[in-house]
Amino acid sequence: MRTRASISSLLQPFQHFCTLSNSLLNPSSFHSSSTHSNAVTPTHTTTTRSRTHLLNSIRSLETVDAAVTFFNQMLTMNPFPCVKDFNSLFTFLVKTKHYTTAISLIKHAYSSGVNADIYTLNIVINCLCHLGHTAFGFSVLGLILKIGLEPTTVTLNTIVNGLCVENNMVQALRLVHHMENVGYKPNSYTFGAIVNGFCKIGDTKSAILFLKEMVERNCEVNVVVYNAIMDGLCKDGLVSEALSLFSEMRNSKGIEPTIVTYNCLIQGLCEFGRWKEGASLLNEMMQKGIMPDVQTFSILVDGFCKEGLVSGAKCVMSFMVHMGEEPNVVTYNSLIGGYCLRNQMEEAMKVYDLMVCRNCLPSVVTYNSLIHGWCKVKDVDKGIFLLGEMVNQGLYPDVVTWTILVGGFCEVGKPLAAKKLFFAMKEYGLVPNLQTYAVVLDGLFKCHLYFEAISLFRAMEKSDLDLDVVICNVVLDGMCKGGKLNDARELFDSMLAKGLKIDAYSYNIMIRGLCWEGLLDDAEDLLMKMEENGCPPNRCSYNVFVQGLLRNCDISRSRKYLKIMIGKGFPVDANTTKLLIFFYSANKGDNAFQELLQN
Repeated sequence: MRTRASISSLLQPFQHFCTLSNSLLNPSSFHSSSTHSNAVTPTHTTTTRSRTHLLNSIRSLETVDAAVTFFNQMLTMNPFPCVKDFNSLFTFLVKTKHYTTAISLIKHAYSSGVNADIYTLNIVINCLCHLGHTAFGFSVLGLILKIGLEPTTVTLNTIVNGLCVENNMVQALRLVHHMENVGYKPNSYTFGAIVNGFCKIGDTKSAILFLKEMVERNCEVNVVVYNAIMDGLCKDGLVSEALSLFSEMRNSKGIEPTIVTYNCLIQGLCEFGRWKEGASLLNEMMQKGIMPDVQTFSILVDGFCKEGLVSGAKCVMSFMVHMGEEPNVVTYNSLIGGYCLRNQMEEAMKVYDLMVCRNCLPSVVTYNSLIHGWCKVKDVDKGIFLLGEMVNQGLYPDVVTWTILVGGFCEVGKPLAAKKLFFAMKEYGLVPNLQTYAVVLDGLFKCHLYFEAISLFRAMEKSDLDLDVVICNVVLDGMCKGGKLNDARELFDSMLAKGLKIDAYSYNIMIRGLCWEGLLDDAEDLLMKMEENGCPPNRCSYNVFVQGLLRNCDISRSRKYLKIMIGKGFPVDANTTKLLIFFYSANKGDNAFQELLQN
């Protein structure tokens, strides 16, 4: 049984929210004692006919301006509309997503003598949550208790959902726990909000646990909850698990899938190259009378393009148009990306011209794809031209745009222009990310500007940047190729000392560098340490070391490590094969070497 004291205790664990909210939102404005000159307390004199006409007028509203005008008319009506009539108008504003306007009119209604009910204040909380101010909802909850109303499950569920949307899962779970403690029974909506919240932050395991709890409590689990979990599983790469849940939902629970269900599963399957299963689901979907939408077609176009099957993507787009679905910017971007991937830039530009012709406005992603494509084929001038087009269209280049152009200048052997562009980013208020730095460093090293590269890297070390293993690998590689092995060793040791998670690529760079300098014993020691440090040598590790041994004419150890490599199931790569053929030609009488090569 719920008592006033038990309900009030709901707020105790969330006092810090109420304190924050009260400093920003004044609840007193919702229960002002002043009254509008024409306002009177609703009475039974309101006729059924006039109220029906009033409600029909509210239902016929189409714009927010019309709603505000009608609200002002309601304040002058006699007989005065009841709070339920005002709530109908506020609900219209919420449905049309005019949350700030709804709150403003509710405040105005209060100041005009309209006595709020719990439904009104639930609307206020809902609006605050949609505006990203769920903390203010606790302040309104305090007001509800202060004026003698009792929160409903809807009141608390709205706050729970708001916390989940804001990724505040700790407080959301805490509120659900306190709901139960004071006698409120969490329902399907409560658990659904929690499940969606966990999926949103990528914690699919916790979402599945709550799904099981919903089933155990006999809560109704709807398709939206299943869709959220299946989408989370697909994003985690667990497509088979998502399909199992799909089967359970449909066969065991009798819940019919929606277009959202099929879209997330088809996308998951396409991401992992499981085309046949994706096509099967598409056919099943259409047989059930669920026709593909723009998102379905865009998923398929994107999947084909990522596999390099642009002709297949074009067929999907043709079918899409035949079905009456107009491609959107996402669809066009995927096709442009597919052509850029194949370096077919003229075709990519034709798609760009087509989308403009069909009044589909290109996005930053569109221009970034095209600029990257032109830079890949070393036509930076066309990339710069598109940058100008982008700005003329009122779009602002982002960090990705600048990073692409910086990389493009590096590729065409213009590192100083790349460096100038890199520093110009800050003038436009953009902060280079680690990928930008990696591109610049790589370009400087490749153009043999060792001093400039190291100076930039040292400046990065002194800054607040959290340098990762990718940046360090770029510098390691540049140092080794530049003959600065001692510098590379110092950096490698510092990476270990800082606790960076060094990958096989880092070790392989160092093994190659040591071999180039003829330090084969040191290279062998490092290869052995890989296993000890929890980073087992991979195919590249053995190939790089064997190549170093062969180049230094260490035939005995070459045989040893080739046997080890083959024994581990690692194939011999093209560079190792070339060296083996060379030594085979020079050692035709060596039967052991000949046998090893044949193996």
